[in-house]
Amino acid sequence: MKYTNVVRVLPDKRQKQVLEIIGDRCAALWNTIQYRCRQAFFEGEPVPSYETLCSEFKEHPAYKALPAHIGQEVIKKARKAWDSFFALLRLYRKGEMERPPRIPRYWKDRRTRRRIFCIIPVKAPTSYSLNARCLSLTLPQDLRKGQGDRLVLHTKGVLRFHGTPKTLELKYDRVKKRWYAHQVVEVPEPVRRTRPEKRAALDLGARTLAALAIEGFHRQILFSGRGVWKDFLYWTKRIAEEQARLSRAGRRTSRQLRRLYQVRTRRLKHAFVALAAETTRILKRHRVTTLFFEDLTGIREDMDFGPGNLLVHNFWAFRMLRNLIEAACARAGIEVIPVEPRGTSSRCAVCGSPLERFVRHKVSCSKCGCVWHADANAAINILFLGSSKGHGAEATPLKPLALRWNRHRWVSRFESAAGTLYATSGSRMAA
Repeated sequence: MKYTNVVRVLPDKRQKQVLEIIGDRCAALWNTIQYRCRQAFFEGEPVPSYETLCSEFKEHPAYKALPAHIGQEVIKKARKAWDSFFALLRLYRKGEMERPPRIPRYWKDRRTRRRIFCIIPVKAPTSYSLNARCLSLTLPQDLRKGQGDRLVLHTKGVLRFHGTPKTLELKYDRVKKRWYAHQVVEVPEPVRRTRPEKRAALDLGARTLAALAIEGFHRQILFSGRGVWKDFLYWTKRIAEEQARLSRAGRRTSRQLRRLYQVRTRRLKHAFVALAAETTRILKRHRVTTLFFEDLTGIREDMDFGPGNLLVHNFWAFRMLRNLIEAACARAGIEVIPVEPRGTSSRCAVCGSPLERFVRHKVSCSKCGCVWHADANAAINILFLGSSKGHGAEATPLKPLALRWNRHRWVSRFESAAGTLYATSGSRMAA
């Protein structure tokens, strides 16, 4: 399993200049490689492979201006960009994509037409060293005067993952004007303990971000998206105001606009990361071994929500939430199994009869008379579908426990009661 440690780099004024010089040289080599590959593609010739590019650019001034491990990694990233382009092109030709993919671009500003730097890739851990306090890199030959053979940079952050270090990338955030180090670490697979099989199911939604149903636990847990949605709308309004101001000035973008987009995305991801962590804690407390997850691939294509539906098309980033929950469960040793969700929201979990939605979030069954929260009912159906149990098994239409987002973590309306509920249920089931 591979994870990424992200720490902030704190260079001084001289070190900033050195990083900018190295970043500019990486951009120069990248643009030279892309020109060679783009010309071959436009002329109908095969795009050069990684080995061919290494042999062609071995004596190039842009390559020789960098340490070998950085130059080789720039060539590898350029070639991987073309591999991704060809993979997407094959999907487009099969009809699995609506729009054709774009070929890899140059690293330059479209407005000023000037070269920009964004990434300094480092190939192997033998070329760098990173700990909680500092980052050490090999310098190009002409930049070693007064600096020594290596550039030592102070860092700020926590190395969350420990294992075998792999590649490292120095990335420059042009909005915050800060440098960050991204280190890839290979961590061994967690050893799964032999324990009794216990299952849970998760249903994803837009207004209710997730509904969790656990085997043997008769109350479902809902993660209300109201607080996250209101925060998303606030920053969307700020973005619209900035776009209106730029439009009056005859401009299309600005650093402030990019900052607002970044803030909105990061606040949304913060809530999703906390949701994944809270879900994993609940599953571990209940000793769950398997989580059934609904597969929502292509759900926007099958249903017509309308092109202007901000809630579904912009806010509902279910792929990001799914990936975060899967990663958190993998770290906890919980197996995740995708399940086809078709029909789970339209039939009763007790008798399997069709449901009627008389309120936005509630459904009722005319046959057995049960009244359900729509997302809780869908989560129980996913649990039954994954565990191959029939309807009615352990299905009780009790009021679910709702968690809300307070911009820091997920809490209940009565937080102490929620903590007591989790602890009591966990200890009772463990006994």
